[in-house]
Amino acid sequence: MKIGRILYRERHRILLAARGTIAALIAVTVAVELKLECPFWAAMTALIVIQPTRGLLLEKSYYRLIGTAVGSTAGLAMLLTSQSPAGLTIMLSFWLAGCVGAGNLVYGLRSYGAMVAGCTGAVVAMAGYSNPPHLHNLVFGRIACIVIGIIVSTTVTLFFTHRRSKSELLDRLRAAAVAHIQWVALLVRGGEKFESSELRQDILMEISDIEGALDAAWAGSIDLKRRKRHISGLIVSLLSLLEAGTLAEGTLSRCNPEDNHWRESLANHLEEVAQHLEEHGTTMPEAADVEAVMAETEMHVPLLGETLGELMRTLQLVIDEWDTTSPDTEKAVSKTFIRHRDWLEAGRSALRAGAAIAAVGTVWCGAGWAEGPLMLMAASIMVSFFSTHDRPSVMLSHIFCGASVGVAIAFFYRLVLLSRTSDLILQELLCVPVLMVGIVALTHRRTALGAMDFMLFFLFVMQPGVPSVPPPATYVTGGLACLGGIAVAIIFFRFLLPIDPARRLRSILIAIVNDLNAMSSADSLLKVEKSRVRMHHRVLRMLANARKLDDVLGAIIEGGLAALAVGKYLQRARETAINGDNSRVVSEAIRDIAFKLATVAKNPEEIVPLLTDASIKLRCAMEAHATISQSSVQQEISAENSSQRSPLRPFLL
Repeated sequence: MKIGRILYRERHRILLAARGTIAALIAVTVAVELKLECPFWAAMTALIVIQPTRGLLLEKSYYRLIGTAVGSTAGLAMLLTSQSPAGLTIMLSFWLAGCVGAGNLVYGLRSYGAMVAGCTGAVVAMAGYSNPPHLHNLVFGRIACIVIGIIVSTTVTLFFTHRRSKSELLDRLRAAAVAHIQWVALLVRGGEKFESSELRQDILMEISDIEGALDAAWAGSIDLKRRKRHISGLIVSLLSLLEAGTLAEGTLSRCNPEDNHWRESLANHLEEVAQHLEEHGTTMPEAADVEAVMAETEMHVPLLGETLGELMRTLQLVIDEWDTTSPDTEKAVSKTFIRHRDWLEAGRSALRAGAAIAAVGTVWCGAGWAEGPLMLMAASIMVSFFSTHDRPSVMLSHIFCGASVGVAIAFFYRLVLLSRTSDLILQELLCVPVLMVGIVALTHRRTALGAMDFMLFFLFVMQPGVPSVPPPATYVTGGLACLGGIAVAIIFFRFLLPIDPARRLRSILIAIVNDLNAMSSADSLLKVEKSRVRMHHRVLRMLANARKLDDVLGAIIEGGLAALAVGKYLQRARETAINGDNSRVVSEAIRDIAFKLATVAKNPEEIVPLLTDASIKLRCAMEAHATISQSSVQQEISAENSSQRSPLRPFLL
């Protein structure tokens, strides 16, 4: 009875495991029937490309195929260029460094494709070096096995895979816009500051979550990719409204209470817009009503009203074109979305990958170790794919444990159970329990990290579909060399060129400081806007990294909001400076902040407090400038009125 309850509770995981296992076994059977080299590669691919949604399944398969083709071509070219271990090591170091560096500069599955190209080059080059007569068969077999694995896995699992609803993304974007408008209404009404600040933080984190999910949301969907520019523009508009609201908060709090009769009416109008958007999924039926609310906001709080109107237009553009077959791409996107490129960490990742391959290659060359190519293969996979992870050394520790178990089972199968037979059916039957357990473990939080490599290393060492393996001593040494490749990666990630969320966070903070410095010294508004928009994405990436460091999350959120505010203040200040209207107070504030930002880049832990102080200082300077300007205007008006009554007016003119 107890076993029955467990099976019933785990039935969805068991069905998923059964489909994955069937796909892997069919793939290896087809590869064997076609007499391809290393048929187990097909089974490994069938497992790797399994994804929770249909779009991810199709797009990951596409990038794996492209990466495999490019990497196989590179591996073949290396072998045709040099057959010496030293020459291959040098070329592989540069090849993998280039692929890993590129993979760290792009996002989503394009990054995955770059990593596949890098490690495939190493796999093909090392396999071809070990088996020169089978070089071309290995290259063809590698690509063919990838194709077979993709086709079989897609055929077996596609119709059981959830199709991500396109409306999920629109609902989240619409809900974020509703929250923004409600927050603006709260600001205008003069709600409790703590409530406003808490809502503002929640909104910023939700935008960060949405942006982080975009690559997965439009994976495999050509329809959503066509709308990519407009969706990204909407995210920029959401961030711009946060900036404008943060700037307007201080102004609204200092308004004369006797002149605040308009605030309650405006807040009610904004809440009506938010309610209609939430209930009906679009702006109010009468465009004139919306325009009236925007005009009223702009009249009392110009920057806030202008930004709110831009958000409503951008949102309506996305909503109007959501269900059309082909979006109207002729409509210009008012806000450009520029993604953060972490060149510093990409360079470190490239250096780490190249150094790891060079270290293993040096041992291979110096010792003349026959199993060196296997260690180099494993090391290339680990230092490439895990270079984009936040805690690769921790993850690789789990992977080492899972891979060790997989290799041990493969040893037992080949050296004990299959020592006197090469029957394919028996090999596949023995693989069934291992793959079933591995896929079920993949769906559990505690065992997920090592489960995939448990299966992959088992298949790589077990080599189902291959009639026989090398002599026991050589076979065991080769399996241990594969585990040694993981150990090399752990050493490099943990001790030599470490990476973790805190280091990534510091790198992003420095990039934000550089953007603000560029804005403070830019000689054109185009450069200012480009730096500010790029900073938008960096703030979102900063929050995504801070979420993994819970102890500093609140401070980082406030620092991100302060960075947005400083960016907006600098943009306005540069606009007035370029037009020749900047006051001495504003100019001095910008110079002082630019000097402090240039200094603090060497001490990243001081950046967040400085951003908050800079936001306050710039706000005070801009308000002082506005007060002086308003006073000057009033004096001119008074002088004009007096001059009309003065007999000295002709002389004054």
